[in-house]
Amino acid sequence: MKGMSRTVPITEHLARNVQRQQDAFAAMSKALAAGDTLGRERAQAKIAELTADYQRLTEALRFNELEAREIATPRARKPGKPLRELALDALDDLGVPAAPALIADLTAALTGDRPSPSRFASLRRDEENAARRNAAARPAWVVPAINAQQLAAIPRLLTSSSWELERRIVGARSIRTDNLRIAISLSGRLANLRDAGAHEAKLVERLLFPFARSVPGAVIHGQPIDTARTIEAARLELAPIEAADLEERREAAAKLANAGPQVRLWGRPVLIDTAAAERAVR
Repeated sequence: MKGMSRTVPITEHLARNVQRQQDAFAAMSKALAAGDTLGRERAQAKIAELTADYQRLTEALRFNELEAREIATPRARKPGKPLRELALDALDDLGVPAAPALIADLTAALTGDRPSPSRFASLRRDEENAARRNAAARPAWVVPAINAQQLAAIPRLLTSSSWELERRIVGARSIRTDNLRIAISLSGRLANLRDAGAHEAKLVERLLFPFARSVPGAVIHGQPIDTARTIEAARLELAPIEAADLEERREAAAKLANAGPQVRLWGRPVLIDTAAAERAVR
């Protein structure tokens, strides 16, 4: 099959990449032991290069395996997925908390079927009710993002309960860092769609454009999006703020980790200042 035929060389490339990463880490260890600054910097650069290549290859392999299943089972013969499964698929593609409109737009680009964003509010309530009855009933739930300060739910942003807790938390810098990560994720998906000659490529490019345009140097006016250029520019923009964002998320995750399972999924209840509310309505 067309999709499966491409998986063999990708797995071979992955195996070579893993071996080269092991060699690079060995070189790093040797340079550190010898106090070889130049050798350490070279090893660091090689590790970064190989890691980026590894991510690209694993995404390409995943895409080709999915494409092979699509070829084996034509879409017209497959039953439609429920909304929660579509949401989880889109969230895993994006990798960060996302608004219902973006989830709906990505679903439309990849499947041709756009669920109404208004349906996600009732979906989130249904998920919470079902999870409260039996949290182990499903491997993943559609759950809200959690605010890093109050540890309360942000209903307008959705995540997957299967993610690490820190990925589900939104801090002061997270909107910017997550938009940059979305630009990287969609660029990788677009590159794979273009390689496969898939008609969905144009739709994903249209979805990517506003994210890429917000990244300095990512887009050249009047030209199709260069995915490699966009990824490089987004990573450059992400580098100086990523560590602080991750630290804030991890600190909040450590606090939330001590809470009960329902609070970890749905956040702390919002406390209402009744005195302030009474003053506001007078």
